[in-house]
Amino acid sequence: MRKQHLAFAKTVIAVAILALLFPSFAAEENHKPCLHQAKIRPMDGVTRTAFVATVRYADPDGDVPAKVEVSVDNIAYPMKLVKGRAEDGIYRARLTLPPGEHSYYFYTEDARGLSERYPRYGAKYGPFVGKRKSYNRQAILTNGGVHFEYGTDRSIYTWTVHYRDRDEYRPPRAVRVVVDGIIHKMKLHKGTPNNGIYLYQAILPAGPHAYYFVATDGDGDCITHPRHGFLRGPEVAEELNTPPRLADNRIIPPAGSHRTKYAYTVHYRDEDFDAPSIALVYVDDIPHAMKLTASKPYAGLYIYRTHLHVGYNHDYYFHFEDGRGGVCRYPERGGFHGPVVTR
Repeated sequence: MRKQHLAFAKTVIAVAILALLFPSFAAEENHKPCLHQAKIRPMDGVTRTAFVATVRYADPDGDVPAKVEVSVDNIAYPMKLVKGRAEDGIYRARLTLPPGEHSYYFYTEDARGLSERYPRYGAKYGPFVGKRKSYNRQAILTNGGVHFEYGTDRSIYTWTVHYRDRDEYRPPRAVRVVVDGIIHKMKLHKGTPNNGIYLYQAILPAGPHAYYFVATDGDGDCITHPRHGFLRGPEVAEELNTPPRLADNRIIPPAGSHRTKYAYTVHYRDEDFDAPSIALVYVDDIPHAMKLTASKPYAGLYIYRTHLHVGYNHDYYFHFEDGRGGVCRYPERGGFHGPVVTR
């Protein structure tokens, strides 16, 4: 009996050695099948649309498939050979789908049990199915905020938000920020209209503030960020204001006839970079608005031109305000004399 077991063991070892030396003695290796040209068309439709899934199955060993399927939302639909041979051909399935956003992948097994999946992991997005009109994938607002959270009423605050819409065929109708209940339109700062950062800049009065973002996509749907409520900020403090200063007043020319046109000029300067909200010259106690003629509004030359009646007793003074409580009268009391007007 021991001799028989020994003879069987020697036979097994000999077969193993022959299989290593001569591969033809071993069992033939099985290769995985391949999936090519996998797709579903169209990607957009309605509940009445017939969606067509196609894929090419090819097996290196010439094995026919045990199954070829397309899985939509994890529901498997069998596919049928429509072109070529079973081991190398095009498979197809016609689908009707409920409304909504779907995802899909393809799966196959050959006759000897090896399988393949496309994509290898996860799923591809689509189709997108509407009830009576094309399905609208809702846009998304993210990363919304304000720079900076703290500052003064002289600071410039910047609101930004990222708008993303996967339906890229139509740009948004509007992207807005609502600050303290007031709607402000935002402008595209970076990226594309359907995948970009939108921006709005402004100064704010002292006090606490709040804001939120709202967008209308190309199909008219409304999106907000945050989805509920609002965001707080910025906290704005009042900055002390420095009154403006006036200097270097002139009348050009200082004397002339009643036909001469006289120019009143004065230099305005504000350390807080405030342009004047009021810029007046009082000629014989009658106020006249002055206009910027050179340099910048907060540091420039202002002018008023007029004709005057004959007289030696004309006088004038200037009154400017910066819009933030700063007032400058020049001179502080009384007035300047001139011009002398003759016939």
